[in-house]
This record gives sequence, C-alpha cells and structure tokens, in this order.
Amino acid sequence: MAAPVIQVEGVSKEFRLDRGHRSLREAFTSFWRPNTGNDSSHRFNALRDVTFCAAEGEALGIIGPNGAGKSTILKLLAGILRPDTGRIRVTGRSAAMIEVGAGFHGDLTGRENIFLNGAILGMPRNAIQAKLDSIVAFAGIERFLDMPVKRYSSGMYARLGFAIAIHTEPRVLLIDEVLSVGDAVYRVRCLDRMRSLVEQGVTLILVTHDLDQMQSICKRAIVLDDGTIAYDGPASSAATEYLTAMTKSQPSRTGDIALVHGCEKAELVAFRVLDELSDEVTSIAPNDSITLDLQLRFPTSVNELAIEINLHRVGRGLVMSLNSDRDDMRIQPCDSCMNLEIAVMRLPLCAGRYCWSVRVWRKPDGALLLDTPLMYPIAIEDVGTNAGAIAVNREWRLSTEAKYAKLPIAVGVGS
Repeated sequence: MAAPVIQVEGVSKEFRLDRGHRSLREAFTSFWRPNTGNDSSHRFNALRDVTFCAAEGEALGIIGPNGAGKSTILKLLAGILRPDTGRIRVTGRSAAMIEVGAGFHGDLTGRENIFLNGAILGMPRNAIQAKLDSIVAFAGIERFLDMPVKRYSSGMYARLGFAIAIHTEPRVLLIDEVLSVGDAVYRVRCLDRMRSLVEQGVTLILVTHDLDQMQSICKRAIVLDDGTIAYDGPASSAATEYLTAMTKSQPSRTGDIALVHGCEKAELVAFRVLDELSDEVTSIAPNDSITLDLQLRFPTSVNELAIEINLHRVGRGLVMSLNSDRDDMRIQPCDSCMNLEIAVMRLPLCAGRYCWSVRVWRKPDGALLLDTPLMYPIAIEDVGTNAGAIAVNREWRLSTEAKYAKLPIAVGVGS
C-alpha cells in the first residue's frame, strides 16, 4: 500500500494568550521572577494529540466550530507554523489558500504579484510566464492586471490567489474559508476545478463552515472540537455529528439566548413545537400539522420588527424559511413581551433530523436583535412510506381497461 501524501501524527500546538510585546521593564522583572511552572492561564491549546492521514487524490474536509483548530492545522500543513509536539509529513509541492491576500504585496500590480506568488510556491519564471494568460483569465482580472492589488476588492484577491494556487500543479491543495468572499458564479467554478484536480490525483484539504459545499467535494471529513478530533469518517456522517454536537452544546431551550447590538437586546424566552393537541413534541410524522409557539422579551419598547424562523435539515442545509415580511405580517409594537404562534399546516418533509433557528431585526435600519444558532431540534419519523426530501399526499389508481388507443408507428414518409 502506497504511503499517504499527508501524515499528521500526535500533533499538538499551544499559543500564549498574553501580550506578545513587553516593555523593557516588564521583560527585566519577568526574567528575575521565579517560574512557578503554573502559567496555564496564559496558554491556549489549539491542537492536542491530533493524528490523521490523507491519501493521494483524496478530498478531506475539516469542519468544526470557531476556535476548534481548523486553520491551525492548515497553517501547520503549509509550514507556516511548526508543531510543539508530534510530526507532520507532506509529500510533494503544496499550495495553500489560507488568508485573503496572503503572499501579496499591496504596492505591486496583479501581474507582478502573480510572478511573486508563483516563485514563492516554487514555480520557475518561464513556467509562470507560460501560464500567465490562463491564470489571469481564470481570475477574471484582465482589466485590472496592471493595477496595484491594494486597490483590489476581497473577492478579486481571492480569485487571483486561487487561480495562482491551482496553476502551480500542486500535489497537495490546502483551502480555507477564503472562497466564501467570492461571488456565487466564481465559487461554482472553483468547486468544479477542485473536483477536477482531485480526479487528477491532487490531495485536497478543505476547511469550511459550508457543510453542503464540503459534502459535494469530500467523501471523508474530520470534525474538530476543542483542538481534538471528535469524528473521522464519511462526510455526510461527519456533518450530522457536527450539527448534533453543536445542538447539544447550546444552552437550554429556554432563556439566556440573546444577541446584543449596541444597547439593545432581544431574548428568546421560549420556543416550543406543538402538535394538533397543543402538546409539546420533539418528533412528528411526515405531513403532520404543527404550531410554533414563541415568547420574546425586549428591554425597551420596539416596533416595526421582522421575524424569521428557519428550518435546516442536519447536514443538508436550509429547507424552509418563514418570514413575517414575506407573509405581509405586521408585527405589532410591544413594550417588553411578545407571544407569537405560527400554524404550519402539514409539514411535507421526509424522515430525518432537523433544527430550527430564529432571527429578529428592526425593519427601519436592519439592526439584528436576535440570531439563535441551530439549537431547537425536531425529528421527523420514518414511517416507511416516503423517501427523498419531501413527503407528498398521493393516491394510486389502477385500471385494467385500455384508456388510450394505440397509435401506429411511422416508419417512413412516401412522396
């Protein structure tokens, strides 16, 4: 069996949380201060004993909450950081897209930065020259090629950086969330090119919060949580594990859910799903009718609100969105407390695990007052009669009588 292209064995990485720059006085006093060996409060373990490998031509997704250590792994694989313990081996040339504009010099033009970046990635000048037109065309910056890149938008930075990376003929491609700054059409082009490179034998490591995007490219994924690997397996199962873990890690279903903007705060006091008998439920059958029962609290009088309730299928993305504005529902002004009920007649979804989220914002200025995570789960039971995404009511009719006359088949046209 061929050796993996990427091997990560028992890797740990620690960062200091105190200030990186100290005055001469602070440095002098700390030199004479006895070392107690207990300064853990000033240290952060970004990764702890992480081990995994990736084969040639494998697309491996890395997902997890913010601060889980995803970008740290990419920087270690790219050689930007060195592990404190453990070993990393990457075989062959690697190209990394970790930060927008990384490796670019703002005062140099796009053309000059192509040659600079290509040289950093190990390409000889004649090879860069031969691929210059292709790089520029893929990035779509023909009109801005001789403009200093400090005038580029973040999307142009991302397009140019990705175009350079994929043209260096890497054996390993490391991609972070930077593609999210590009427009939708360009993201599709990037995804298509990444699939093509994987088919050609390039090993891809993709860090993203977009679970649908990850599953469309990667067959395998790693879930990172608090610097350790919580799951390593099929991408669809990894997405499920990640969202399930996120749901469990959220606060209780009532109270303490608030997002502060300026001096205002909205609190979701209660969120319940009720069946036709007004009993709270956490699982229903396909096509059941439900009522969403919410209670919101505001510290000051508010009016002209918009409320949106979204339903996501675990690992599959958004499946339904209920928006008061789109439904021409005027939210009445309230002083402190608001009770809201939304009747949903027949929820036509197939079996699976789903999560609700709630958003509230002021209509005049668009200020977001509340944005909950996917923390209100509901399961739709498998009753054995539906498959796919939606469950429809249907009726089969069978008859043995001929309904239509058989038409002759034309075999030619005569003059």
